[in-house]
Amino acid sequence: MPSVHIIGGGVAGYTLARHLVQQNYPGSIKISDAQGLPYDRPPLSKSLQFEPFAPLSWYQDNNVGLIQEEVERLQLPQAADDWVVLATGTRPKALEIPGGHHARSLHSAADAAWISEVLESGMFGQRVLVIGAGLVGAEFASTAKMLGAQVTLVSNSNAPLAHVLGQELAEQLHADHANHGITTVTGAVTELGPNHALVNGQRHEAELIVAAIGVEPETALAEQLGLEVDDGILVDAQQRSLSCPQVLAIGDTAREENQPRTVHWEAAMEDAAQAAATIMGTAAVQRSVPWFWSDRHEMHVETVGDFSQAASTVTRLNRRGKIQMVFGLDANGSLVSASMIDGGLMAKAVKRLIAKSATPSIEQLKDPTVGPRELGR
Repeated sequence: MPSVHIIGGGVAGYTLARHLVQQNYPGSIKISDAQGLPYDRPPLSKSLQFEPFAPLSWYQDNNVGLIQEEVERLQLPQAADDWVVLATGTRPKALEIPGGHHARSLHSAADAAWISEVLESGMFGQRVLVIGAGLVGAEFASTAKMLGAQVTLVSNSNAPLAHVLGQELAEQLHADHANHGITTVTGAVTELGPNHALVNGQRHEAELIVAAIGVEPETALAEQLGLEVDDGILVDAQQRSLSCPQVLAIGDTAREENQPRTVHWEAAMEDAAQAAATIMGTAAVQRSVPWFWSDRHEMHVETVGDFSQAASTVTRLNRRGKIQMVFGLDANGSLVSASMIDGGLMAKAVKRLIAKSATPSIEQLKDPTVGPRELGR
């Protein structure tokens, strides 16, 4: 009987299993993950919540084997109709400074549960220091503040995420932390203790220190299998490993050859859909314009497209004179990206315009009265 063995229970691994079930895959499907029931990662930093994709009964009803195990060694598929799919995700970057082990990562359900317990059991107003103000750091800082903590957020830049949000909106969002009672510090953390951090030579006391300085692709199994690895497991457009066509890699751990690695939720889902198409021998998946979101301080932030392609930007202000949207234009003046706060349906409209290579006028981009239905018309 043909088989698919999926290693990893994040959005990519679960989505692949779901696609195979929906497409009546004739063989056996199993997911191996040391964390057990597959769950969604974004709610960890947004709300410290564990949110399974589906109840255990779904796996039982659909004959999807769910194995709670740490897979340390694998063999390449032996039969022509067997597949191994690496959906191993990422691991947190190590904080390589004296005392770095005193910082907790926020990367797994166990991390979120531990941090949640510390925040709930500690005194109201306990001090929390967050190192790193990217997506995870900013989201967790917002969550910790809402739970009553005194939060200090340390960043090496006054515009974290400028490469994905655009410089203008990144600066505004980072500065907005102060409006919600969070202390921001720009500089480098050089030393940690059990209850303190040295930042720019100044001591900051904290009962809880959380490091959110980025992630690296988890490629240990791929390396053990002898697969080609370079900032991720190298794959072709069908998600096949360049080293073995019956081993697929999907999600944050995979990188298509000659392309940058993508690390966001929707891309992982599309990788899974393509992997299912490869296994089932069906038509290739049509990729969409990149899109991701973040939530902080009760604001919903979205980015569409790729700001690395933008040569110039156009900002749209709200009634209070603050930036609500930033549009990125390439050297030819074509729309290639946009970021926005509480944009409603605007993200979908911009995705459609970028996909069609359509660019609204500068006046339309700036005008707050031009909604998603009117944009580009």
